[in-house]
Amino acid sequence: MSAGIVLERMLPDQAGVMPPGTGTLQKQRVYIFPTRQGITFACMLLIMLLGAINYNNSMAFVLTFFLGGLAMVCILHTYHNLAGLVLTGIAPQPVYAGETALFPVTLDNRVGYQRYAIALDQAAQRPWLKTWQRVSADTLYTDMPARHLKTVYIQVETTRRGIRPLGRLKISTCFPLGLFRAWSWLETGQTCVVYPRPDGNRPLPPATIDPLEDQKGNQIGTDDFIGFRKYRPGDSTRNIAWKALARGQGPLVKRFDGKGASKLMLGWHAAGHTQNTETRLSQLCRWVLRAEQQGIHYGLAIPGFHIEPGHGEQHKHLCLRSLAGYGLA
Repeated sequence: MSAGIVLERMLPDQAGVMPPGTGTLQKQRVYIFPTRQGITFACMLLIMLLGAINYNNSMAFVLTFFLGGLAMVCILHTYHNLAGLVLTGIAPQPVYAGETALFPVTLDNRVGYQRYAIALDQAAQRPWLKTWQRVSADTLYTDMPARHLKTVYIQVETTRRGIRPLGRLKISTCFPLGLFRAWSWLETGQTCVVYPRPDGNRPLPPATIDPLEDQKGNQIGTDDFIGFRKYRPGDSTRNIAWKALARGQGPLVKRFDGKGASKLMLGWHAAGHTQNTETRLSQLCRWVLRAEQQGIHYGLAIPGFHIEPGHGEQHKHLCLRSLAGYGLA
């Protein structure tokens, strides 16, 4: 479920509870603080004001108050460049350990003016960073045209398997003059499943034929066509009778005269005798990918998980997700 965060002022419902997967950030949660350039600019104005008072120079007063008014207008533009922006976190695609996870974040500018230099920074949530410091090198910048929808991707490096949360995002802007930075912390609730890194050089365990399925026409063979049977999860889409499905007969699978696909169970002990859990999981991950590529009906049997033999993308991700979550609370 995606998580949406709205940078606008909204009234809560009567129960005071937001729907699951959503969050609202009121305008009071958009903060503004001077940047280093803003602090330097304020010191310059103070010196100019002292000089104007000391010399009683009217032109110096005019210039000082003009620049001060410009700074006040800059505060409003910096604030409105961020407030009212709608962000929605989308579930990312799973990755393998060591790869870069891409967290999609959709930005929705529903107002009639363009927003410039919107910065999204996941690494800036370190508590020792000061709010007036520059954003990190990993900061993602984007402009938002008026009434426009855009999806950006936050890149996060992964080093180990499991569930990798995106964590808090810092959205900020220094537009238009860089004197002030408006920012806010956003919690999208996005998580990415990180599969074990496929590794290992052990061959696949020997496949077996299920005696209950080794009957004429019950499996998907390679000989003469003899009829149809109902679709079962894991069946290859190449053998689905698409014409029968178009006629409204439901999903049917073609049957042939001959033995069907081999089946095997990928067991914990077959992955090796090493005590290193991650090594075994990496080997099992490679076996799952190899069995899927070869069209073998495979299952998974590890402590705490038992998955019956199957085939297909959904079955593959189910096995890999079980490997990713093994031993994790």
